[in-house]
Amino acid sequence: MHIIGKIMLLPLLLITLAAGAQQAPAKQLVKTLIEKYKKQAGISYDILYRIKSFDSESPFDIQSSVILQKRPSDTVFNSKFLYSRKDSLADIHKYYDTKRLLVIDHNERKITEFNTARMETFPVTGNIDGSVLNIYFTDIARLEKKLANEKITTAYTDSGAYLKLTLHLPDDDEFYDRVENIYIHKPALTISRITYHVRYGDQVQQNDWQLSNIRFGAIPDKIFDSQTKPFLKAYDKETYKPLTEADYKLLDSGTVVPSISGKWYPDYQQESVLEPGGSITILDFWYTSCMPCIKAIPHLNKLQQKYGRQLRIVGVNPVESKEKDQSRISAFLQRTPMEYPILITDTIPKAYNVRGYPTLYIIDRDGKVAYAQMGTSENLYDELDTLLSQLIR
Repeated sequence: MHIIGKIMLLPLLLITLAAGAQQAPAKQLVKTLIEKYKKQAGISYDILYRIKSFDSESPFDIQSSVILQKRPSDTVFNSKFLYSRKDSLADIHKYYDTKRLLVIDHNERKITEFNTARMETFPVTGNIDGSVLNIYFTDIARLEKKLANEKITTAYTDSGAYLKLTLHLPDDDEFYDRVENIYIHKPALTISRITYHVRYGDQVQQNDWQLSNIRFGAIPDKIFDSQTKPFLKAYDKETYKPLTEADYKLLDSGTVVPSISGKWYPDYQQESVLEPGGSITILDFWYTSCMPCIKAIPHLNKLQQKYGRQLRIVGVNPVESKEKDQSRISAFLQRTPMEYPILITDTIPKAYNVRGYPTLYIIDRDGKVAYAQMGTSENLYDELDTLLSQLIR
């Protein structure tokens, strides 16, 4: 595997190409690059993937290495690949041999096997690690489609050694100002950097893929074998067992709910205990970066406004539980007001079985579950209002 080298910053002085005939060489260069990527059988590269997500104070970096062999007949990833990452949070390999996906955890000395035939692909597709593969190599047709899409405007900027292709993507629901930049190193005819920018409200997410040590060519199977066999022999192995419907089951109606210990925002000093009961209560388990949670908040605000003191709503946040998270929550509340108190907790009692966000419980005056659901919907206000009107009456 390659060692991540220093990333050379692209020149800041860029000359925007004029429209018309002057764009022709740039368009031809992109077309030539696409044809090159189509013909290559494999690639290896080191990559610094940097993401600053909504509400994050600072970016998060993943430095890793990838070897990838195209497999056009593979319907899952169109490739065979081995990805490595070693940093303060993880020391892992993720290996896909077109039949199974292995997560090799060197800290735990354990290998977990996932069955991709059952669409158990989330260690890549649903994980930030998978973004290091998102460099157009196995799906260069995706770039072709973007260039042919009349809703996407393009611009070309030339700096001598680099050509920057800028794609202005259409707005998507609440997301806007979506811009993707693809930096092409002209002498090597490679995509050496990709950036992505998107806004939600006054929040910004930025993604940055910086590639180095790019090499094309067929990747022999023995390369994959030599880097995985020692671990396959030495580590414990297990097969991933997906959660069942029973695993996601929330508390049944009529169940007495346990109390929750925590600290009321913004007072992080005083430990308190939330004892559901005594009044009709909605427990909203949430956190600031959860988009479905954000969408549920206006519905809950509206319910609080309608029922006033007849209804108690508590936002229980078990994710941003440190005092250092206070500023993040404060900034969030400036954008998305919550008209009900927030309880910050380190742990949720297991009985609530919160496995996804938001999870909502309605508790009656006797401290028993009247309603429970995971997730939200466009009709959340009406759904809850119907039940609350009966309980409160």
